Amino acid sequence: MKLMAAGCCISLLLLVLPLSADWIQPPMTTDKGYPVPQPDVLPVLPSAHGAHRAYAIEWWYWVGHLQTVADGHKLGFQSTVFRLAGEAKQALVRSRDALAANQMYMSHAALSDVTAQVYTSTERVYREGWQARSATGQLDLSVGPISAQELPSQTGFSMTIRYPNQMELRLKLYPLKPLIAFGERGLSRKGADAAAVSWYWTYPRLQVEGEWFDGSQTHAVEGLAWMDHEISSSQLGSEMEGWDWTAIQLDDGTEVKAYRLRQAAGVSDPWSAVYWIDSAGQTRSVYAKDFSWQEDQHWTSPASDVSYPSTITIRATDPRDGVIRTYKLRPLLEAQEFIGNTGSNPYWEGACEVLDANDQKIGRAYLELAGYAGGLGQMLR
Repeated sequence: MKLMAAGCCISLLLLVLPLSADWIQPPMTTDKGYPVPQPDVLPVLPSAHGAHRAYAIEWWYWVGHLQTVADGHKLGFQSTVFRLAGEAKQALVRSRDALAANQMYMSHAALSDVTAQVYTSTERVYREGWQARSATGQLDLSVGPISAQELPSQTGFSMTIRYPNQMELRLKLYPLKPLIAFGERGLSRKGADAAAVSWYWTYPRLQVEGEWFDGSQTHAVEGLAWMDHEISSSQLGSEMEGWDWTAIQLDDGTEVKAYRLRQAAGVSDPWSAVYWIDSAGQTRSVYAKDFSWQEDQHWTSPASDVSYPSTITIRATDPRDGVIRTYKLRPLLEAQEFIGNTGSNPYWEGACEVLDANDQKIGRAYLELAGYAGGLGQMLR
């Protein structure tokens, strides 16, 4: 599906989302002076994919499941580019002095070689300059090992991800469904704080083709991916200590996005949510009272000594028919912990298979478990 054609469906997707009696109008700015995303804003393509420099926090995120065309060698990939604004009054200023740049960028890239059971990751942090940039008006960013651009034909994106040991993914990604704007009136809420909202835009299913250079040979690859773009100035409520999040792609052509916002002692915040995206790109959702997130097994990292609930079961009451849907996520590789350069804020993010209540495989997923080592919340408030 062409990007411009996908954009025509966005207003319909927003209108079908239910409104909550607990609606909270966000302020225009945060206490630090950054603008806060406002309701009823439609993402306009292609500018929605570009940088929103005035806002404090922004990230572009891709995960996917690939296999080599020749022999079915299985891979999972995760790549995230973060943009963090400087002082609110200077966020829109572009300085010629790279050392005085008002935007910081961070890239996280990971490759899960499922067949070989090997995990590789890399982190880079830069001030805005020749090593890190993001355009406004369209997707065109490059931050260390990750670069992504809109294809000239406007049918999708090209992407390059470079890893240690000279490995590299060179991909083209084509949306198979329209861009989804999640949340009530186009705002995704992350807690009771009025400013804890984001614009959260997603392509839940992208067809992928490209190449994997394994350090010595190049292999043609194909598969499916998921893309998020989120813009905020106060991403988490003050009561949050982390989140568990998953992007599920089912074999029947539908997707499920679910997340548990964790308060102290692991209590789920009421704004935790499950979204279903049907084969036509229409969404329906429930909040915390209508689903459970069960921790089945934990994996403890030998590197950080952090324990992650990486094997889970989600049970959610589908508002379409009242049926309880069951999704069991099982890691395809246990050791998928992202440590980063300093090790101060590790998290688990990995490729999983999805089973139903009868333990039959029904799809694939990526699962993110953040904040188990502490320190995450302060960065995102």
